[in-house]
Amino acid sequence: MKHLQQWNKKYFKYHEKFSEYAAWWSGSSEELLNYYLGVDTYQQYTVNDYNLEKQGLFWEKDIHNDRSTMLHVPIAGDIASTSADFLFSEMPDVKIPEAHEETAESGAVDAQDRLDTIIEEGDVYSRLLEGAETSSAIGGVFVKLDWDADVKEFPIPIMVQPDNAMWTFKWGFLQEVKFFKVIDHPDNNVYYRLVETRTKDDNGKGVILNELYKGTMTNLGTKIPLEQHPDTAGMEEVIEHGLDSLLAWYVPNKKPNRLWRGSALGESDLQGIIGLMDAIDETYTNWVRDLRIARGRIIVPEYMLETDSNGNLYHDIDKEVFVALNQGPAGEENNSIDNVQFDIRAQQHYDTAKELMKQAYSGAGYSPASFGLGDSTNNATATEIKQQQSKSFKTSAKKAKYWTSTLEDMFYWLLQVDNYAFGNNNADYKVQVNIKDSVQTDPMQKADSINKLVQAKAMSIDTTVKQIHPQWNEKQVENEVNRIMQENGMAVNEPDDLV
Repeated sequence: MKHLQQWNKKYFKYHEKFSEYAAWWSGSSEELLNYYLGVDTYQQYTVNDYNLEKQGLFWEKDIHNDRSTMLHVPIAGDIASTSADFLFSEMPDVKIPEAHEETAESGAVDAQDRLDTIIEEGDVYSRLLEGAETSSAIGGVFVKLDWDADVKEFPIPIMVQPDNAMWTFKWGFLQEVKFFKVIDHPDNNVYYRLVETRTKDDNGKGVILNELYKGTMTNLGTKIPLEQHPDTAGMEEVIEHGLDSLLAWYVPNKKPNRLWRGSALGESDLQGIIGLMDAIDETYTNWVRDLRIARGRIIVPEYMLETDSNGNLYHDIDKEVFVALNQGPAGEENNSIDNVQFDIRAQQHYDTAKELMKQAYSGAGYSPASFGLGDSTNNATATEIKQQQSKSFKTSAKKAKYWTSTLEDMFYWLLQVDNYAFGNNNADYKVQVNIKDSVQTDPMQKADSINKLVQAKAMSIDTTVKQIHPQWNEKQVENEVNRIMQENGMAVNEPDDLV
């Protein structure tokens, strides 16, 4: 998108920042240099709207003929990956509540079975991990539903990077979104781009518009028929599916966005810690430079040097037998062989890097212990782990709320698209999503805690069942409570039943 700012300048500041986050997330030194030094951009002075005056970042300094070592520690990737692990270390429970009642309707059971099949065969779990990592790094991710009978016989959830989208929000709700991607560029002067618009018609029904453009690196170009490129040939220009949904959603990473206050966009975990990550790279680079500079060197007088076949002087320190040498004029100071060895400031660099890392992880909303920088032990219980990593769990819980509401809506409409596109007959049921805790409590420890509360008469049977089965609905809990009371002789018959 950074090459298409002339197309729509409204989104340029957002996409430009996304490009910076993406460079750090990539874990590539080359990507960072390309971004901060303006490589491959159509105008160098617009490469970084947020640092036009070059604020002195390590990666902003031109290194040509100056430095040969530029180390990059992939902190951003570590944060994004850990964020995804906290959210989706396990596949969420995706259930139609009516399908799990004691006397469940056949329509609900069939819809649940179909949903389970799509989740498994559509590799939805892996897609959720992809989306969660993208959201952490870039600040959010778009999710859309596509379908193609030539590929799979069910709808496919697709994660779309936010720098490949242009959006319209109203009161924080997505109203329209354009997705675009380069499908081909045979040379630098020709780019084919597919622009897909998710919108609604005058009756509030969903419509998908597909357009193909032929342009250059910096210009969208002109609209051409879809048939003019093999990748889009056969694609419908207008899909009037008639559903009451865009079939596209935006999942913010976390809110509010402190950089763009009032924006509906989420805030990246990297917001506010780029300077720290830059300092970490500079610290490790200086550390390795210390190692290089501190390599032992032997300084010998010139007369001790030998000459190779090309007339170049050298001294072979690996030679085991030396012949007698002319020691030079007596009394001269340059007759000695000197050994030069500089100190390596390993501990200072280690302490600096560790402290910077702690600040970076904390600034991203996570406990340093989640990244191995705490006092955690191998035998720690789930409760102890949660105490040590409480900040990480709180951050993850906030993010889970955004994902839960989106996934419940997305899975519901996935079944409706399955009806529309593949002729299935899924009943109209709402879907309930429960994102699991990334650290599971030991069952024995949990049972012991509940038992002590019950013995102290501090917990009712109803609450006990809910604690043991948090995924159950009210009807399931009620049935289990009744069974427990009957089995333990605690049920009281109605007076009329005694007559």
